[in-house]
Formats: sequence, structure tokens, C-alpha cells
Amino acid sequence: MSPRFPHIRIARAARRTLAGAAGVVLTAALATAAETQWWVSDTPGDYAKAESHGVIVRPDGSLELGPAAHFTAAESLDVVWAVARLADGGVAVAGDHGRILRFDEGRGFRVFARLPVGQVLSLTSDGDGLIAGTGPEGLVYHIGARGDTALVARTGERYVWGLAPAPGGGWYAATGTRGRLMRITGHEARIVLDTQESNLVSLVADGKGAVYAGGDSKGRVYRVAADGRSGSPRTVFDATEDEVRALAIGADGAIYAAALSASAVAEDEGEPNERPAPVKSAVSGGRAVVYRIVPDSAVSVVWTSVQPFVFALATAPGGIVAATGNRAALYQIERPNGATQWLQGPQGQITALAGDGHGRLWAATSNPGGLWRIGPEKATDGDIASAVLDARRYARFGALAWEGAAGGGRVEIESRSGNSDPVDTTWSPWSRNGDGDHPRSAAPPARYFQWRLSLAGGAPHVTAVRAAWREQNLPPRVEDLIVAPQGQGFKEGELSPRAEAVTQTLAGGQKVEYSMPGTAAAKSVRALPAFAHGLRTLQWHGSDPNGDPLRYTVQVRGEDGGDWITIDKDLEPSAFTWDTSALPDGRYRVRVIASDAPGNAIGEALTAETVSEPFTVDNTPPVVTEFDATAQSGAVEARGRAEDRTSTVARVEVSIDDDDWHTVTPDGGLADERAVSFHARLPVEAGEHTVSVRAVDAAGNSATRAARVVIPRGR
Repeated sequence: MSPRFPHIRIARAARRTLAGAAGVVLTAALATAAETQWWVSDTPGDYAKAESHGVIVRPDGSLELGPAAHFTAAESLDVVWAVARLADGGVAVAGDHGRILRFDEGRGFRVFARLPVGQVLSLTSDGDGLIAGTGPEGLVYHIGARGDTALVARTGERYVWGLAPAPGGGWYAATGTRGRLMRITGHEARIVLDTQESNLVSLVADGKGAVYAGGDSKGRVYRVAADGRSGSPRTVFDATEDEVRALAIGADGAIYAAALSASAVAEDEGEPNERPAPVKSAVSGGRAVVYRIVPDSAVSVVWTSVQPFVFALATAPGGIVAATGNRAALYQIERPNGATQWLQGPQGQITALAGDGHGRLWAATSNPGGLWRIGPEKATDGDIASAVLDARRYARFGALAWEGAAGGGRVEIESRSGNSDPVDTTWSPWSRNGDGDHPRSAAPPARYFQWRLSLAGGAPHVTAVRAAWREQNLPPRVEDLIVAPQGQGFKEGELSPRAEAVTQTLAGGQKVEYSMPGTAAAKSVRALPAFAHGLRTLQWHGSDPNGDPLRYTVQVRGEDGGDWITIDKDLEPSAFTWDTSALPDGRYRVRVIASDAPGNAIGEALTAETVSEPFTVDNTPPVVTEFDATAQSGAVEARGRAEDRTSTVARVEVSIDDDDWHTVTPDGGLADERAVSFHARLPVEAGEHTVSVRAVDAAGNSATRAARVVIPRGR
């Protein structure tokens, strides 16, 4: 298949040009390899993908030491659904495979109980023991102080997502998949609220005899009073979002609800409907909002999460704490639209929270499972590691500094780099800045970059971190250079050029306009029109790894060598047409040189070039050396010979009385020589006629010759 070339259209002085289309200009200020760029971190959003412990991010984007944070991995659990404080000071976490683990300071995790179920989804304290809700059997168990287990009730539902103590004894259970709130008394489970939700996934008691539940398909918050009065049960809030994943009662008595636009829980692909699990990948466009609800009064948005999911809420002395995914993080909501990032961990999610009433918070993680202990003491030291900067290409890293005050403490910054994402063992080690008044990163040139800030002692306050970097200029690429054969790429009739058509003025003042390429229904011409003799079209592909703008130089020389002759330079389009009429017939090569000088500092520009395959320049028409037309009865016998000095004679055509041209097959059956003979018998009516022959060479040059003949009338 022959390559496609631009359609060419010649524009005379009076013809329309593309002046109107020139108004479409790219105005985006894109950084080039020549420019030093700055990575500035000074807002909460800049730290949304950071990893930190002991260092908090204030609502204004400043960094300080915060509550102490310590993590312990629960190696036998991938998913933790619930966490609860035990009466003796231990902590219980519940998760997959029916396991409940116990955590004690200094001793770590140990198996507390193992239930004959798939998932332990909820926990609540019960004296010295626990009450546990499970799935997919929808069972409720009692776990004693020593880990002994007893079945309490069968709910008749599949999942028990939440548990809360009921006044007068017993428990409330939020269940699915029929969205029912159950009250469990003794071994009996009865329905106290039947909703249109698929699941009731969150539950909290207000301590005044009422319980609130949140659903996962209608996004509503429901209230049920223990005495059945006060309009119970009823809907107190219908969120715009579909799921109310978490509920908490604030110190001010208001209800806080975390509403999600996308479900935070998915079914395990290996066991459908059997093993729900936290969503591991963020949903595009997912949104998590925390509402403050004062029943029968007002509802307001207090915080919109930077993460797509909020899995749990808890009350802390400074406000409501929200646990997120799919970056495991903790945020303390201190005021409307003002939250302090307490923690950002490497785990997938923080899925459950429990406080001890004395300022200490336990945060259970999933993917992998584990337990963070937050506070109540302030951290004496901590660090925050930035997200990974992708410079897109090889880059050099320069100034790296923090702004703010040490506050009698110590602030240190270090950095590392590598060429893989995520970080692996091939990255450079963490290294501190070089000495001097102007701190600079010691990380070697690479594509990816990360910094880490450490705070210790005193009261350090960091308002911003700034890192300078600059792409290392790489040479451009120019390839796929094609020279259109003479006679190809030209069309007669109307063209439909693409919007990015090119207008070019040739050396003689002639303008050409062409598009890359378009579709047209016009038929190919049989020979080049006079204006197109000598025009050759080049097409190539240029690219720059730094995204720099390119300029091109086009040169030509004979195939046998010699100096390159510049045809044109400083070209922006990757296509070019030039008039070869001044070149002697022969074999040539074209060279295209690409330069990224427009996007780089003086002396730093790089070039690349490509050379075409040899091609033939043939601007000399063939010669019809012999032609004879002999009259016969009702026909003309035409014979002759055509020759070309450079190219093959591609076509021989004849015409009677200036009518359409008709192709004649050369003697031997092929048009594959520079000299061909031909003969043809043409039926015509009696009378005088003009018989014309046209020879066209492979370059589209043509020559004609004519003869007069008289056909006698028949008797």
C-alpha cells in the first residue's frame, strides 16, 4: 500500500489563504526544559497523599508536632471491621475469618476468640466482655472476658453492621440486606424499624434513650426512641449522597454523619455475597461529606473529605475525628471547613475507631490490618514524607528548604529520588541537604522525587516546603520522513482540507495550501497540471521528550554525496513542499534537522536529524519519437514509440478529436521501460479526424503529438 501524502492546493494571488484560521492559537503556558520549576507544599490538599505520623497538618496548611502515634500490625488480619475497648484496658479488633484479636500494650496482638462465621462486622462492650455482630449469617454472639463464646440471637438477616446498647438492657442491631433495625432482648431479635435501605450500615446511641441508624442505598439517617414516643421512628435527614457510612454524637449533642457518593464496601470477587470488603481502589468522582445534624432544627456541611471515603467517626476532646480511605488517614474536624490532618498512614483504610474517654484514640486499619494508638500525649518527634513528584522525564533537583520557625526544636529535611513508581529498592537512600546558606537537595537526577521533613522537640511550625527542579533536556526525535513521488498527492476538484491546513509561500512567490491528509471524492489527474511541475512534498514526524516546541531545517543533496543545500529553515509544520525545477534531473536525498532551541536556554539546545531514502527528480517530459495514424475502414490504426531520459514511461494514452483520453497497453503488456512501443486500433466514423497521443512518465511529466487522418466512407 502506498503512503498517504498531503493534498496540495495552489493559491494564486486572488485565492483565499488561511488567515482566518490563524486566529486559533495555543496560548497555554507550558513549562519547557529550560525553565526551573517549583514544587510548593503549603495547603492541606498538598499533603493529601503524604505519609505522616507525629506531624499534623493544620487547616491553614502549616505543619506542627501533634499527638503521638504508634502502629502495631495485626498480621493475621487483612480486614478489620470493628474495634472496642475492653473493661480491663485491652483493645479488641474484629475482622475476617471470624477472628477477634486482643491487643495489650507491651504484649501486642493475640487471638481472643474465633467464631464459626465469615466476618465479624461489629463489636460493642458488655461488662467484662463483648457483643459481636457477624455476617453472612446475621448472628449475634457474646464473648466473655476469657474469650469464651455463646450465641445470643439469630437476626434472620445476613449482616449485622452495627451494635449499640439499648436502654433497659439488650442491644440494637443495624442489619442487612433488608435494611432493618433490630432490638435484641435475651435471645429474641425483633424488628423496630424496617426501611427501604439495602443495609443499615451505621449505628449510634445518643445516651438519652434514642438510637440513630444510617443506610447505604437511600442515604438517610433514622431515629428510633426506646419508649416509642417522640415521633419514633422517623427520618431525621435525607442526604444527597447514597450511603451514610458512619455516625457519631458530638460533645455539643449534635449528630455527625459521614455520607458517601460511592459505596465504600464491595463484595469479594472470589466469594460473591459472602465476603464484603472495603473498596481497595478509589472510585472516580467519589465524594465523602460530613454533616452536622441538629434534629428538628438544622443540617449543615462541616467538612468535605479530600479522600473518597470516610469509614468511621469518633468524638474527641477537640472535635469529631474522621477516618478515611483509600488513604488511611485521620482528620480532626475542629470547625466548619477546618480539619487538622492527624495521621496519614501507608495502609489502605482506617475502618474503625474507638476512644477511651481520656484523649486516647484507637484506629483500626485494613489492607493490611493493624492498630494505631493516637495520643493522648504529644509527640516528641515525628515526620512527614511527601507524595512522589513525577517530573515526567529525567530531572535535576536543586533548592530544597522549609519555611517557618523551629520554635526551640529541630527541623530537618532530606530527599531521595528514583526511576520507578512506587518507590522500591532501586531508589537512592534518604540524604540530607548539602551544607551552605542555600540548602540544596542531594538526591541524584531521576524522574521521581520525594522529600521527608522531621520535627523534634520544642514547638516547630513549618508554613511551607519548597523544592526546585528542572528537566534535563533530551534530544528531539524526527522520523518517518517520506518524499512524495512526483505526480502523487494532487487532486482536481474541490478539496476538504483539515482545520490545521498549512499555507506556504514558495521561493517564486507562489503560495500553496495543503492539509494532512484529508478525504476527497475527486478523481486523480492523468498528468500533472502545468502549475504543479517540479513540486515535491515532504512529510515527517517530530517529537520532543521534554515537550519543547521544535523548528525544522530541510536540506537536499545528490545521492552520490556532496554538500547539503538548505532548502528552508525555521519551519514549524512537519510537512513541506518545494519546487525542484532548479535541480537537474537525477537521484537525491533529503535531510530534516529538528531543533528544540525555542524551548531551551542559549547553548543547551539539542538537535536530531533523519535522512530520506533516495528519490528521483525528473522535471523533463518524455518524447514521442514516432507516431503514425493510418486510416482503415471504420477505424484508425495508431502506432508509435515514446522515450524518457530519466523515468519509465508510465502511461500511453490516445484521444480522438480532443475527446477523453484512453489508455493504450504498450507492446509487451507492461509500462516498465524508459522506451516503449505501442499500437492500437480505434473505431471511428468516416470523415476527417485528429488523432492525439500522450506519453506520461512516472513523475507525471507529459508530452503529446497529433496527426490528421481521413476515414473513407464505406460503399
